[in-house]
Amino acid sequence: MRVLTWNMNTAAGWSEKWKSLLAMSPGIAMLQEVNGVPDAVSERYHVEYVKASFLGGYEAKFGTAVLARKSDWTMGPEVPWKSEHDWVNRIQERFPGWLVGRQVENGSGDRYMAVSVYSPAWPVWCKGYEEAPGKFPALCKILDGVDVTPVKLKAPYQRYLWFTEILWSLLKGAAAGAGASKWIVAGDFNSSVLFDKPRNRGNGEIIARLNALGLLDCVFQYHGEREPTFWQFAMKAKNYPPAHQLDYVYVSAPVLARLRDVALGGGLPEKDKWRSDHLPVVCDFR
Repeated sequence: MRVLTWNMNTAAGWSEKWKSLLAMSPGIAMLQEVNGVPDAVSERYHVEYVKASFLGGYEAKFGTAVLARKSDWTMGPEVPWKSEHDWVNRIQERFPGWLVGRQVENGSGDRYMAVSVYSPAWPVWCKGYEEAPGKFPALCKILDGVDVTPVKLKAPYQRYLWFTEILWSLLKGAAAGAGASKWIVAGDFNSSVLFDKPRNRGNGEIIARLNALGLLDCVFQYHGEREPTFWQFAMKAKNYPPAHQLDYVYVSAPVLARLRDVALGGGLPEKDKWRSDHLPVVCDFR
């Protein structure tokens, strides 16, 4: 079983990136920053693709997707997640396209909860933004007067609420069976432990929270360290190596036990790795 996650950097239907995706041939794919899925892909894959909705109320040009290869998988309903906090559920309902989850099942009857994550690089909420509305024009107004502290990161230098916390709260609502169920939660978290230097902003806390739910990152479990998956195009042009791991493949224990290999770049030729500012992360399982 091959699982892939890739921020495709606004890949449209005509993009060469889709040829790269098909060449890597994942059974399940979690994709971010997708502008449209071409027929050549939808002919081979079941596709759940949701355009992202900005907190300001308008639709983005890109969306987030879960793909499951038709020859091996069927795609079922949305994953069974629900936060204990109604305001978290409202954010997920009113601003879709950042967290997309579907149940997928193979021919042997094995069911997986496949979640594609795109946590944007801007916050959902910030303490004190009411005093500076021009600085935060697109923050979530439905959180006015809401106590977000049960969900917000506890790190001393973190003033913001991010979509990673919305994800954690939704997954926590399903945590009773998450450790034993087959979960794959993968995508662009826009979070790196290097962001906590020199001050703790809670990026390690994001990892610890997911670990406490029984979800472990395949990249770290396989390589024994954080492996960089992202670099800015300006850094690419100067031939700098990627610095931050922003892309993760979190799985529950029954899935992790079958992990066989993790490849960053997916074996693509060097020229194809430049098609996005993120490397694809490919995980093979027995």
